[in-house]
Amino acid sequence: MSHITQINLYPIKSTQPITVSKALVQPYGLEFDRTFMLTEPDGSFISARKDGELFAFSAVPSAQGLHIHHQDGSSVTALYHDFSRQAECQVWGNHFDSLLANDNINNWFSEKLQRAVQLRWLGFEPQRRIKRYPEQALSFADGYPLLMTNLQSLASVQQHCSVEISMAQFRANLVIDNAAAFSENQWQKIRIGEVEFINAKPCIRCILTTRDPQTAELQRNMEPFRTLKKHFADSQGQPVFGINLVPLNCGMIRIGDSLQILE
Repeated sequence: MSHITQINLYPIKSTQPITVSKALVQPYGLEFDRTFMLTEPDGSFISARKDGELFAFSAVPSAQGLHIHHQDGSSVTALYHDFSRQAECQVWGNHFDSLLANDNINNWFSEKLQRAVQLRWLGFEPQRRIKRYPEQALSFADGYPLLMTNLQSLASVQQHCSVEISMAQFRANLVIDNAAAFSENQWQKIRIGEVEFINAKPCIRCILTTRDPQTAELQRNMEPFRTLKKHFADSQGQPVFGINLVPLNCGMIRIGDSLQILE
């Protein structure tokens, strides 16, 4: 039976993940996942697609806020009460309100990135909603609450790809094992642990898949993006890998939980 083999959180969008053994699924996605985001001063989101330096940051969430590390050894703590001013931000043309960090935190990030940036927090009550599901809350994720990938699908891509690839390049929340390659694209509704999900759509991939998770360097032959586009594209010719999930209820999921196909 198919089961969960990995659970990843990305506390700050486009930075390093933390791998956990269990997670609480909230309406917006996994608890603490992409609930913080770096932006330009005008509120536009910053992505590792362009700014590979974001991979130098990692963060550990707590009940009080977020402890953030940089690969140079320095760190800063951002507590929830450090976010007081509400301001508009933007992710892929979706405008909504978020909470702005204080100057000390923003200056620390700005020094690391050598330009003025701001850290945003979603808040305890996210203001953002999914366009296709207007009642559904959403974090700072690109478009949907969770992303799930399949180890057998990765093996299938690797067979066509001339360079070694890893699942880390696809930045999934949930990784499953023991399912036929790309069978996930056909599932309409599934249950994992205590939670039911609908498959909103296959995930269209971008250049971020070509950035090395450790060095942040882009793969010179644009792999695996090029292989996905050639062998694993949708009907519009867009490269796809993994599926976007929308949770239908809250609950815990754990590594080892079986995956049931409901529809």
